[in-house]
Amino acid sequence: MAIDATVGGASADSYSSVSGGDDYHDDHLYSTTWIAASTANKEKALKMATRILDERVDWIGYKNTDAQSLRWPRAAALTPDGYAVLTTEIPAAVGNATSEFARHLIGTDLTVNADGKGIDSLSVGSISVNFDKEDTADVLPTIVREMLRGWGSVHSRARFGIVNVVRT
Repeated sequence: MAIDATVGGASADSYSSVSGGDDYHDDHLYSTTWIAASTANKEKALKMATRILDERVDWIGYKNTDAQSLRWPRAAALTPDGYAVLTTEIPAAVGNATSEFARHLIGTDLTVNADGKGIDSLSVGSISVNFDKEDTADVLPTIVREMLRGWGSVHSRARFGIVNVVRT
């Protein structure tokens, strides 16, 4: 199914079109993965990147209409410099971050558990390796988080555990 990057559309599924992703990567030093990908894979990656961003980011402002399928465009949103964002547009920073994230998704499955997860230690002779189980890779690359600075708050990775409940 083709990508729908209609701003505020009821069936929109991406913050960037394939041509928008191509434009973003035109001047990108590390664009080989993007350029080599098929149009179908670029569409899938842009859709997946948008979906994950909408799940992980508490965007500034509030959703413009109930009818729009994505969380942008936003009402009452300001740029990091304090200028109003039109309710008829998706900020270039959001589209660029979507394209950047899509390229990372094409290159590597960032949704799998990190290597070494669950290993406390490994010893072979005098060689020893210890992994911190709490320090696993995040699905959002650091560069994408940086690109979105000022546009919302990124949810931390979920950590599950046991907490004692004390009743008073």
